[in-house]
Amino acid sequence: MMVKKIIANSVSEAMELVKRDLGEEAIILNTRHIKVGGLFGLFAQKKVELVASVDEHPIIHEKDVQQPAPKRTPQLKKTIEMPVPKIISFSSRRLPEELGAYEAILSEPALQARVEQLHDVLLSTYYKTDDLEQVQQAFAQTIEHELQVTTVTSRYVMLTGPTGVGKTTTIAKLAAYYRLTEGKTVGLITTDTYRISAIEQLQTYAEIIDVPLHIAYDLAEFERAKEQLADCDIVLIDTAGRNFLDAGYITQLESRHDFSNTDVFLVLSLTAKYRDLEQIRRRFEQVPLNGFIFTKADETTEFWSIYGLAVEAKLPVLCITTGQEVPEDITWVNQSDMSRMIVERGGR
Repeated sequence: MMVKKIIANSVSEAMELVKRDLGEEAIILNTRHIKVGGLFGLFAQKKVELVASVDEHPIIHEKDVQQPAPKRTPQLKKTIEMPVPKIISFSSRRLPEELGAYEAILSEPALQARVEQLHDVLLSTYYKTDDLEQVQQAFAQTIEHELQVTTVTSRYVMLTGPTGVGKTTTIAKLAAYYRLTEGKTVGLITTDTYRISAIEQLQTYAEIIDVPLHIAYDLAEFERAKEQLADCDIVLIDTAGRNFLDAGYITQLESRHDFSNTDVFLVLSLTAKYRDLEQIRRRFEQVPLNGFIFTKADETTEFWSIYGLAVEAKLPVLCITTGQEVPEDITWVNQSDMSRMIVERGGR
């Protein structure tokens, strides 16, 4: 194993020297800032010291080894086996001990697509300022700048997503907000005809809020319902929740709805595993989504899924729901508030 110490003016410069001298497969063993030169501790320059290593032994394959010609009797070729070194990728370099609290954060599944960028933000800020508070601020600002929020821009607003994420309750919260807080005339359409309980639940909410509800069993009834609610300022549309692994779900969704002049929001529960949430997002890629609504924020201790999904899909967030109460448990967030919620719940 080759070990090399590199001293440079900045983290980025040191990383480039590591890659140039040792290659992309290098392992960063240690990083720290040091002071070089000066007199009696004065006028010393701050530098970055990296200790990196790489395995010197290549993996030899059978086809690369020339076998000597047999002298007496033919013999079968023997494969020369060499131990395969365990190489850690360049991206898995560790943070300085002072930033150890961020190691667990960077291991979050939702951050893997951005782990290199976030790692560099932490290192560069730390070596530039030597101030942990400024490191935290830079980290939070990076999260904030990559998030987007949105508002409803169309008269028709459709909520879609898998079963059990709370679409019907969220529809009721939105209806109450627009009806009672903004004073708009609101209409409801449900196409969730698979569950009688969903229709009854939404009917109860409609009666309490005093808004009309129409049930649509197919595309023709869906269009008629829109015509009957043409005088409403805003029409909220509840769709059926199905198992997201059902390959035919999206096809059925498209066959029963008209997405034109409609803001479509994918509703996801923050209690689900990030891997499942990412699969759901990919399943709905063919639907013209305008953004996300995240639910059940009161039932989880971390919000990194919001960041991972929003950044990966390049879609904004409309709102976050925080309980079952209608209409109270809904939060309209800006980028700053949302990034603070994510970072604080994530352990910093």
